[in-house]
Parts: sequence; C-alpha cells; structure tokens
Amino acid sequence: MINLHISTANLAKEFDIALGDILDAVDQNLEAVAELVYQEAKTTTAFRDKTGNLRRAIRLRKSKYQDRGYIVIATGRNKEEGGAGYHAHLVEFGHVMLAWGRVTKKNGGRVDKHPFMRPAKEKGIRKAIELFKQK
Repeated sequence: MINLHISTANLAKEFDIALGDILDAVDQNLEAVAELVYQEAKTTTAFRDKTGNLRRAIRLRKSKYQDRGYIVIATGRNKEEGGAGYHAHLVEFGHVMLAWGRVTKKNGGRVDKHPFMRPAKEKGIRKAIELFKQK
C-alpha cells in the first residue's frame, strides 16, 4: 500500500503570489486596452454619423467603483454640445422604424444594426490577451 500526504499550506502562498503577479500585469495593461477600445469605437466605419454627435458622445473614463478599471461609454448624446437623444443602442442593435407612431413598410420596418462597441470590445480583448502573453 502507498500512502500519500499532500500539504496545501505552501500551495496557498504560491497561489497568492501568482495571483498578485497576474493582477499587476492586468493593471499595467488596462489603460492601454481601454484606450484601444475607445479609439476603435470612435473611428469605426460601421455606422454613418451625419452630425458627428454619436462619435463625440463616445467617452473613456476611469471607473469610480472599488475594483476600478476603465469604462468606455457611448450614449449617443454629446453633453458638451447639448446633443439630443440617446441613440447609441439603436445604432448598435438596430430597431423598428416608426413614422407617426406606426411601423414603416420599408425594409420590413427594421433599421439594420451597425455594431461598433461590440467589435471594439472584441479587438480590445484580443489585444489584452496579446499583452498578457508578453508579460
């Protein structure tokens, strides 16, 4: 019969050190990844922005929450210039077209989606993985 004794005391300490190294790498690269997502969303050709209001309404800011980080937000309303409406979600996901409270017949009554935030996020994820592999 073979007896095996495993101690987890050292394992927990090693895990804490490894986790600390991973979190340091994340913190070092987080701003660069957030900036990439922000620039990608702002410069995309996925949608046509006649007034420029939607592009100006895409913002990057630091999170105020406990875990911190960065937030890229697109509302569709440019506060600085008094832009009207919140329409970023309508561009991102598409919507039913209404005229005088009724669904229009054009294109089955739907306006196609033109995603710009989700592709920017995916590009940011790929960049983050690339940066983490380098460290």
